[in-house]
Amino acid sequence: MGYVVAGYVIVLSLLFLYGVQLVWRRRRLTRAVERFELLATPGDRPGDLPSGRGAAPGPGQDAQPRAGSAGSR
Repeated sequence: MGYVVAGYVIVLSLLFLYGVQLVWRRRRLTRAVERFELLATPGDRPGDLPSGRGAAPGPGQDAQPRAGSAGSR
């Protein structure tokens, strides 16, 4: 019977330590995000453009369609 109780104590201790680690990581990540937001200028944030007009075209997308492309036939 002592081995069963010892097994439960070990498992519960490991679960407790795992939970503490998760809380510590979340706090550390939250602080890192807060520091990043304080240091970032408005132009550094994703999606912010100096002109204020939407997002830039992604890979494989042209800013202006070409004449004679497959879409214009």
